[in-house]
Amino acid sequence: MRVLVLEDDDAQQGRIETALLDIAKTMRIKLHVDIAKSYRDLQAYQNFLDHYQLYFLDLEVDNDREMGFKVAKEIREHDPYTSLVFVSALSESATLAFRYHLSALDFIVKDHNEEVYRDQIRSCVEHVLHHNHLTEERNLFTYIHEGRQGFSVPYRDLLAIETTGDSHRLKLYCTNSSKIFYGSLAEIMEQDRKHQLEYASRFLLVNIDNVKECLKGEVVFLDGMSFPASRTGQRILKKRLVAREETDR
Repeated sequence: MRVLVLEDDDAQQGRIETALLDIAKTMRIKLHVDIAKSYRDLQAYQNFLDHYQLYFLDLEVDNDREMGFKVAKEIREHDPYTSLVFVSALSESATLAFRYHLSALDFIVKDHNEEVYRDQIRSCVEHVLHHNHLTEERNLFTYIHEGRQGFSVPYRDLLAIETTGDSHRLKLYCTNSSKIFYGSLAEIMEQDRKHQLEYASRFLLVNIDNVKECLKGEVVFLDGMSFPASRTGQRILKKRLVAREETDR
Protein backbone atom coordinates (compact mmCIF):
# COMPACT_ATOMS: atom_id res chain seq x y z
CA MET A 1 0.00 0.00 0.00
CA ARG A 2 1.25 3.48 -0.87
CA VAL A 3 0.61 6.29 1.63
CA LEU A 4 1.17 10.03 1.20
CA VAL A 5 1.43 12.29 4.26
CA LEU A 6 1.14 16.10 4.07
CA GLU A 7 2.61 17.54 7.26
CA ASP A 8 4.82 20.62 7.75
CA ASP A 9 5.89 20.01 11.35
CA ASP A 10 9.08 17.93 11.67
CA ALA A 11 8.04 16.31 14.95
CA GLN A 12 4.61 15.35 13.62
CA GLN A 13 6.18 14.03 10.41
CA GLY A 14 8.36 11.69 12.42
CA ARG A 15 5.47 10.74 14.68
CA ILE A 16 3.08 9.64 11.93
CA GLU A 17 5.76 7.98 9.79
CA THR A 18 7.03 5.97 12.76
CA ALA A 19 3.47 5.00 13.68
CA LEU A 20 2.73 3.84 10.13
CA LEU A 21 5.92 1.79 9.84
CA ASP A 22 5.39 0.20 13.26
CA ILE A 23 1.81 -0.68 12.31
CA ALA A 24 3.00 -2.17 9.02
CA LYS A 25 5.54 -4.30 10.86
CA THR A 26 2.92 -5.51 13.36
CA MET A 27 0.42 -6.29 10.60
CA ARG A 28 3.14 -7.83 8.39
CA ILE A 29 2.25 -5.71 5.41
CA LYS A 30 4.32 -3.52 3.11
CA LEU A 31 3.74 0.23 3.33
CA HIS A 32 5.49 2.79 1.17
CA VAL A 33 5.24 6.20 2.88
CA ASP A 34 6.02 9.51 1.13
CA ILE A 35 6.13 12.79 3.06
CA ALA A 36 5.30 16.22 1.64
CA LYS A 37 6.31 19.07 3.95
CA SER A 38 4.56 21.87 2.06
CA TYR A 39 2.22 22.49 -0.83
CA ARG A 40 5.30 23.10 -2.97
CA ASP A 41 6.68 19.69 -1.99
CA LEU A 42 3.36 18.18 -2.95
CA GLN A 43 3.85 19.37 -6.53
CA ALA A 44 6.58 16.74 -6.90
CA TYR A 45 3.88 14.10 -6.47
CA GLN A 46 1.29 15.90 -8.61
CA ASN A 47 1.51 13.41 -11.48
CA PHE A 48 1.18 10.47 -9.10
CA LEU A 49 -1.79 11.53 -6.94
CA ASP A 50 -3.79 8.50 -8.09
CA HIS A 51 -0.95 6.12 -7.16
CA TYR A 52 -1.72 6.34 -3.43
CA GLN A 53 -4.37 4.33 -1.64
CA LEU A 54 -4.33 6.41 1.57
CA TYR A 55 -3.63 10.06 2.41
CA PHE A 56 -3.03 11.70 5.79
CA LEU A 57 -3.49 15.44 5.33
CA ASP A 58 -2.60 18.03 7.94
CA LEU A 59 -5.15 20.84 7.69
CA GLU A 60 -2.86 23.76 8.49
CA VAL A 61 0.07 23.88 6.05
CA ASP A 62 2.05 26.92 4.87
CA ASN A 63 0.16 29.04 7.44
CA ASP A 64 -3.11 28.26 5.67
CA ARG A 65 -5.59 26.71 8.15
CA GLU A 66 -7.59 25.07 5.36
CA MET A 67 -4.78 23.94 3.04
CA GLY A 68 -5.49 20.26 3.78
CA PHE A 69 -9.05 20.63 2.47
CA LYS A 70 -7.83 22.40 -0.68
CA VAL A 71 -5.32 19.62 -1.34
CA ALA A 72 -8.03 17.01 -0.74
CA LYS A 73 -10.16 18.60 -3.48
CA GLU A 74 -7.24 18.34 -5.92
CA ILE A 75 -6.71 14.69 -4.98
CA ARG A 76 -10.40 13.96 -5.50
CA GLU A 77 -10.14 15.39 -9.02
CA HIS A 78 -7.35 12.88 -9.80
CA ASP A 79 -8.83 9.94 -7.92
CA PRO A 80 -12.43 10.10 -6.62
CA TYR A 81 -12.14 6.72 -4.89
CA THR A 82 -9.03 7.01 -2.72
CA SER A 83 -9.15 7.29 1.09
CA LEU A 84 -8.50 10.63 2.81
CA VAL A 85 -7.75 11.16 6.50
CA PHE A 86 -7.52 14.67 7.94
CA VAL A 87 -5.12 15.42 10.80
CA SER A 88 -5.31 18.55 12.92
CA ALA A 89 -4.53 19.99 16.32
CA LEU A 90 -8.03 21.51 16.31
CA SER A 91 -10.92 19.09 16.76
CA GLU A 92 -13.47 21.75 15.77
CA SER A 93 -11.99 21.77 12.25
CA ALA A 94 -13.74 18.47 11.54
CA THR A 95 -16.99 20.31 10.75
CA LEU A 96 -15.28 22.19 7.90
CA ALA A 97 -15.05 18.95 5.92
CA PHE A 98 -18.80 19.15 5.34
CA ARG A 99 -18.45 22.62 3.87
CA TYR A 100 -15.97 21.31 1.33
CA HIS A 101 -18.21 18.28 0.57
CA LEU A 102 -15.32 15.88 1.11
CA SER A 103 -15.84 12.29 2.12
CA ALA A 104 -13.13 11.54 4.67
CA LEU A 105 -12.31 8.18 6.16
CA ASP A 106 -11.42 9.71 9.54
CA PHE A 107 -10.39 12.87 11.38
CA ILE A 108 -7.42 12.47 13.72
CA VAL A 109 -6.68 14.99 16.46
CA LYS A 110 -2.95 15.38 17.13
CA ASP A 111 -3.46 15.99 20.86
CA HIS A 112 -4.82 12.49 21.44
CA ASN A 113 -2.57 10.26 23.52
CA GLU A 114 -0.29 7.96 21.55
CA GLU A 115 -2.42 4.84 22.02
CA VAL A 116 -5.59 6.48 20.69
CA TYR A 117 -3.61 8.20 17.91
CA ARG A 118 -2.10 4.91 16.71
CA ASP A 119 -5.39 3.03 17.04
CA GLN A 120 -7.01 5.50 14.66
CA ILE A 121 -4.18 5.22 12.15
CA ARG A 122 -4.28 1.42 12.31
CA SER A 123 -8.06 1.43 11.79
CA CYS A 124 -7.60 3.54 8.66
CA VAL A 125 -4.95 1.19 7.28
CA GLU A 126 -7.10 -1.87 8.02
CA HIS A 127 -10.13 -0.27 6.37
CA VAL A 128 -8.23 0.53 3.16
CA LEU A 129 -6.73 -2.96 3.00
CA HIS A 130 -10.17 -4.52 3.44
CA HIS A 131 -11.77 -2.14 0.93
CA ASN A 132 -9.06 -2.79 -1.68
CA HIS A 133 -9.50 -6.54 -1.25
CA LEU A 134 -13.26 -6.30 -1.79
CA THR A 135 -13.11 -3.94 -4.75
CA GLU A 136 -10.55 -6.10 -6.52
CA GLU A 137 -13.11 -8.89 -6.44
CA ARG A 138 -16.09 -6.70 -7.35
CA ASN A 139 -16.50 -3.83 -9.77
CA LEU A 140 -13.32 -1.77 -9.61
CA PHE A 141 -10.66 -2.18 -12.29
CA THR A 142 -7.22 -1.43 -10.88
CA TYR A 143 -4.24 -1.28 -13.22
CA ILE A 144 -0.74 -1.88 -11.83
CA HIS A 145 2.26 -0.85 -13.93
CA GLU A 146 5.83 -1.56 -12.82
CA GLY A 147 4.71 -2.09 -9.23
CA ARG A 148 2.74 1.15 -9.06
CA GLN A 149 -0.99 1.69 -9.26
CA GLY A 150 -1.63 3.34 -12.60
CA PHE A 151 -5.32 3.99 -11.97
CA SER A 152 -8.46 2.60 -10.34
CA VAL A 153 -11.87 3.12 -11.88
CA PRO A 154 -15.27 1.42 -11.66
CA TYR A 155 -15.93 -0.77 -14.68
CA ARG A 156 -19.23 1.06 -15.21
CA ASP A 157 -17.31 4.32 -15.86
CA LEU A 158 -14.56 2.85 -18.05
CA LEU A 159 -15.16 3.42 -21.76
CA ALA A 160 -11.91 2.91 -23.65
CA ILE A 161 -8.11 2.95 -23.51
CA GLU A 162 -6.02 3.88 -26.54
CA THR A 163 -2.38 4.36 -27.45
CA THR A 164 -1.20 7.95 -27.89
CA GLY A 165 1.69 7.59 -30.32
CA ASP A 166 4.21 8.25 -27.54
CA SER A 167 6.07 5.22 -26.23
CA HIS A 168 4.23 3.50 -23.33
CA ARG A 169 1.80 6.41 -22.92
CA LEU A 170 -1.89 5.52 -23.05
CA LYS A 171 -5.09 7.53 -22.70
CA LEU A 172 -7.95 6.38 -20.49
CA TYR A 173 -11.48 7.51 -21.35
CA CYS A 174 -14.17 7.41 -18.65
CA THR A 175 -17.74 8.67 -18.64
CA ASN A 176 -16.80 12.07 -17.18
CA SER A 177 -13.03 12.30 -17.50
CA SER A 178 -9.88 11.21 -19.30
CA LYS A 179 -6.21 10.93 -18.36
CA ILE A 180 -2.80 10.03 -19.76
CA PHE A 181 -0.83 7.29 -18.02
CA TYR A 182 2.05 4.89 -18.58
CA GLY A 183 1.46 1.25 -19.47
CA SER A 184 0.63 -1.15 -22.27
CA LEU A 185 -2.61 -2.51 -23.70
CA ALA A 186 -1.31 -6.08 -23.33
CA GLU A 187 -0.73 -5.56 -19.59
CA ILE A 188 -4.19 -4.09 -19.18
CA MET A 189 -5.78 -7.08 -20.90
CA GLU A 190 -3.88 -9.42 -18.57
CA GLN A 191 -5.20 -7.55 -15.52
CA ASP A 192 -8.83 -7.42 -16.71
CA ARG A 193 -10.15 -10.10 -14.38
CA LYS A 194 -13.78 -9.59 -15.41
CA HIS A 195 -12.91 -9.93 -19.12
CA GLN A 196 -14.93 -6.87 -20.03
CA LEU A 197 -12.25 -5.30 -22.23
CA GLU A 198 -11.83 -6.16 -25.89
CA TYR A 199 -9.59 -4.98 -28.72
CA ALA A 200 -11.39 -2.73 -31.20
CA SER A 201 -8.08 -2.39 -33.01
CA ARG A 202 -4.39 -2.85 -32.25
CA PHE A 203 -4.45 0.62 -30.74
CA LEU A 204 -7.72 0.59 -28.78
CA LEU A 205 -9.37 -1.38 -25.97
CA VAL A 206 -13.06 -0.87 -25.22
CA ASN A 207 -15.31 -1.88 -22.34
CA ILE A 208 -17.87 -4.13 -24.02
CA ASP A 209 -20.53 -3.33 -21.39
CA ASN A 210 -20.49 0.33 -22.43
CA VAL A 211 -20.60 -0.31 -26.19
CA LYS A 212 -23.91 0.51 -27.88
CA GLU A 213 -23.21 -0.70 -31.41
CA CYS A 214 -20.65 -1.23 -34.13
CA LEU A 215 -21.16 0.84 -37.26
CA LYS A 216 -19.05 0.90 -40.41
CA GLY A 217 -15.49 1.52 -39.28
CA GLU A 218 -16.30 2.62 -35.74
CA VAL A 219 -17.52 1.55 -32.33
CA VAL A 220 -20.18 3.69 -30.62
CA PHE A 221 -20.67 3.93 -26.86
CA LEU A 222 -23.87 4.37 -24.87
CA ASP A 223 -23.06 8.05 -24.23
CA GLY A 224 -22.57 8.74 -27.96
CA MET A 225 -18.77 8.79 -27.99
CA SER A 226 -17.21 6.84 -30.85
CA PHE A 227 -13.79 5.51 -31.90
CA PRO A 228 -12.40 4.01 -35.12
CA ALA A 229 -12.41 0.20 -35.18
CA SER A 230 -10.62 -2.25 -37.45
CA ARG A 231 -12.49 -4.89 -39.43
CA THR A 232 -11.18 -7.64 -37.18
CA GLY A 233 -12.07 -5.60 -34.10
CA GLN A 234 -15.60 -5.04 -35.38
CA ARG A 235 -16.16 -8.75 -36.01
CA ILE A 236 -15.01 -9.59 -32.47
CA LEU A 237 -17.07 -6.81 -30.89
CA LYS A 238 -20.22 -7.79 -32.79
CA LYS A 239 -19.87 -11.36 -31.50
CA ARG A 240 -19.46 -10.05 -27.96
CA LEU A 241 -22.52 -7.81 -28.33
CA VAL A 242 -24.63 -10.72 -29.59
CA ALA A 243 -23.44 -12.85 -26.65
CA ARG A 244 -24.31 -10.00 -24.25
CA GLU A 245 -27.84 -9.71 -25.67
CA GLU A 246 -28.38 -13.44 -25.31
CA THR A 247 -27.17 -13.32 -21.71
CA ASP A 248 -29.48 -10.41 -20.90
CA ARG A 249 -32.58 -12.20 -22.19
